[in-house]
Amino acid sequence: MKQHYRYNYILYLLVMSFAFSCKQKETQPDLDAIETAMGKEEAPAAVDSSIQTAAEEANEALIRECTTYLEEWEKLNATKAAFYTTVVLPKALANPELPEQNRVFLLALETYLNQSVEEARAVPTTEQLLFPIFKLEEKELGIFGFPAYDHTNESFIDISAENKILTSSRLTATIDSTAIDKVVFHTELADSLFRNTDQTFTAFTTGRKVQTKVVNFGSYAGECLEYYNYLIDSQPFKATDKVLFGSRYNLDLTYKHYPAIDAQLQRQVKKECEDCPNSREQEKTFAALKGVDDIYFTYADTFPLNNELETPLRGLVMKMGSKIVYLWYAEVDLFGCSCL
Repeated sequence: MKQHYRYNYILYLLVMSFAFSCKQKETQPDLDAIETAMGKEEAPAAVDSSIQTAAEEANEALIRECTTYLEEWEKLNATKAAFYTTVVLPKALANPELPEQNRVFLLALETYLNQSVEEARAVPTTEQLLFPIFKLEEKELGIFGFPAYDHTNESFIDISAENKILTSSRLTATIDSTAIDKVVFHTELADSLFRNTDQTFTAFTTGRKVQTKVVNFGSYAGECLEYYNYLIDSQPFKATDKVLFGSRYNLDLTYKHYPAIDAQLQRQVKKECEDCPNSREQEKTFAALKGVDDIYFTYADTFPLNNELETPLRGLVMKMGSKIVYLWYAEVDLFGCSCL
């Protein structure tokens, strides 16, 4: 009996020992497996580190590239007035076929390019050499002027000639609180401003020029966009006209595209170096001044309403060596607050 108990006891111990051994095999950490797994987990970290390093190097390279790009354009813009005066203007004035209105305009352009910022801001939009015409809404075709902020002053007060006109009449762009995001037309002010002055001018489309006049003056003050609208008489225009800009000068233009200039304009666009979106990649030539080499008119826009691109624009450009520089430029920033 004792042997039976002993046998049973030994059997019990063997069973328990076997069970414990099996349990150990189930729960005992496999060091080799763990090390292998850890190696696999560390690999992505190494990959992530290399990706981060590559990204940092690419970012530094882009910063260097954009710095060089911006410095180049700063130099070009600083010397374009001198290039115009010494190279383009003399050649144009020597051309016996240069139209008289174009000659007068070219001389005025020389003065404009040498103006200080303060002098340019003091001139109302409709008295400048060129002025942009836009239509963001139906029945609002007009010459657009824009606020000019003194960035040296933290108050960011609009020092444009148009704002001075409003404030001198004790008006503001937001005079009508119910007209937020709408143009407020100051008809009585416009009547007093235009009463004794000739408001006719020449408007230029993509294919012809039209005589028209300013008929009202308004202002727009939205959350992300501000402008002044000199409403113009739209009666002289055809429904198919693509109106772009106006001038007090009855310029003679040659209406055509210049593919080589368009291609260079596109090559100069470097989106990755710009702070905000724009529509310059869609910019193209449509005309040139008769009797003048290397000066062209450009635009980027949609019609009949100019409200689909991020920045509908108009420009006067000059070929300066292998580059194209702006002599005059105007845009409506419809991208607005999203860029802040």
